[in-house]
Amino acid sequence: MSEWNYTKCAKPFTSVEEAREYLQEKDFAGWILQREVGFSAVCPTYPEGFYPDATVVAEVNNSKNEMGALPQGSASCCA
Repeated sequence: MSEWNYTKCAKPFTSVEEAREYLQEKDFAGWILQREVGFSAVCPTYPEGFYPDATVVAEVNNSKNEMGALPQGSASCCA
């Protein structure tokens, strides 16, 4: 079972580095969002605009190239 929260497809963190380490350690693809308070790592299927306060600060790919497999125009899920 994945550690993603399946109802939100997101996991909160206190820093970009912490979020990036988590994604890389689990071999997850996704975006790191800066929030009004803290950061969130979100999966590639994260719905655009779900968190209105979110700004994409990083994209992390995985060994399956899930970020590279997204359709054109999907480079930012939340911005």
